[in-house]
Amino acid sequence: MLGMIIGIAAVILALSIGESAERFILSQISGFGSDVFFMESGTLEGQTGNPSPFVEQVLTHEDFKALKRQSWIERVSGNIFQFDIFQYEGTNLNTQVVGTTPDDIIINNYDMKEGLYISEDQLDGRARVAVIGYTLEQNVFGDGNAVGKNLKLGNTNYRVIGVLEQIGTRFFQNMDEIVFVPATTLMDQRGIDRYQFFSIKTSLPTEEARYRIETFMRDRHNIDNPEGDKSKDDFYISTAEDAAEIVTAITGVLQILLAAIAAISLLVGGVGIMNIMYVSVTERINEIGLRKAIGATNGQVLRQFLIEAIMLTLGGGIGGVTLGMLASWLAIQIINSYLPGWEFVISLNGILFGVIVSTMVGLIFGYAPARTASKLDPITALRKNE
Repeated sequence: MLGMIIGIAAVILALSIGESAERFILSQISGFGSDVFFMESGTLEGQTGNPSPFVEQVLTHEDFKALKRQSWIERVSGNIFQFDIFQYEGTNLNTQVVGTTPDDIIINNYDMKEGLYISEDQLDGRARVAVIGYTLEQNVFGDGNAVGKNLKLGNTNYRVIGVLEQIGTRFFQNMDEIVFVPATTLMDQRGIDRYQFFSIKTSLPTEEARYRIETFMRDRHNIDNPEGDKSKDDFYISTAEDAAEIVTAITGVLQILLAAIAAISLLVGGVGIMNIMYVSVTERINEIGLRKAIGATNGQVLRQFLIEAIMLTLGGGIGGVTLGMLASWLAIQIINSYLPGWEFVISLNGILFGVIVSTMVGLIFGYAPARTASKLDPITALRKNE
């Protein structure tokens, strides 16, 4: 039973965490609609899903301005990411800094808690202004005290012009601890003219918008690609729906893999139950002989031992389901302490799997000992007790 309990608990734990992970990841991208496209440097085959320092960055500020001029594009946002030392009156924090553009607040559906977001004039003027996350204000400045204060990022001074409302995590990052500055200001500091990421919002149908953006960027980058072979492009376009499909596929495969590994314990448990049932048959030979001597048929003896095996495995199944639910809840609490936003989910498939498989294991691994018991000759069985 212990082998069954551990095996089924492991299966339920794997499936439940897999479903929780899928829901969490999908929630990270749920704020973006189907009308938002994401553009990164690199080819379709070379993408890893995040801006990479090993991919040549080709999205320029001129590309950004050219996209903004297109009448069929509603909003465009460009981003640069880096980590820097945040300094304020003796406080030193290693903080993610995002160089961004004014449309970012609209595309990402951010709300301002106080102050203002980065403006077009500040972007064009390469102003040293900053918008900070909710938690950063609470921990460093105190509620309502950040706007107008001066802070330092690396060796550069910035003036805080706004604080965002609480956002939570997106793409596995705590958005409430990030500092946003004009992308052009960050470009000047780093001596570059490249974005790592574009977000593009359009009202066109998805496929038409994708085609227009790809055609436009190929013209901008002088890419001869009339057949639309994405491996020839130096950029890659995706949507939130694309990401959701990839996430669902990956988590599905991982769940199957984890469940298959955990199911090995079920096999071990089944073999253990079969051995115990063989021992039970050996120890109860006299009982079997007595039953058969007073009229029990082979079928009745077979059913008796099968029922006992099924009761053992079913008990293990129920125990495994209970342990698996408790383990899943505990695992989610631990994960939430490091990465908030995970939802406790019990896999119904895991519960059904546990109950059905435990019953099947009882039938399969209990059959051989039960058949052995049913075939015992009553006279021989009674004599073995003498």
